[in-house]
Amino acid sequence: MKRTTLYLLIALASTASALAAVSPKERTAFEPATAHETVIEKNQAYPLVGPLTVEECLNSDCSVTRS
Repeated sequence: MKRTTLYLLIALASTASALAAVSPKERTAFEPATAHETVIEKNQAYPLVGPLTVEECLNSDCSVTRS
């Protein structure tokens, strides 16, 4: 009986801490889809169809480009 209660308390505590670790913003936040914009990370395989146009960034977050 004591062992079963201990296992139940451990499972309940694990579930509660997992639910508490996720903030409400992470559960419901959906970023709006941007039209015609694809971010390719370094060393990521990407299927290329058609010409690839690349613009140089002028600042660190690429909000200003040279076009």
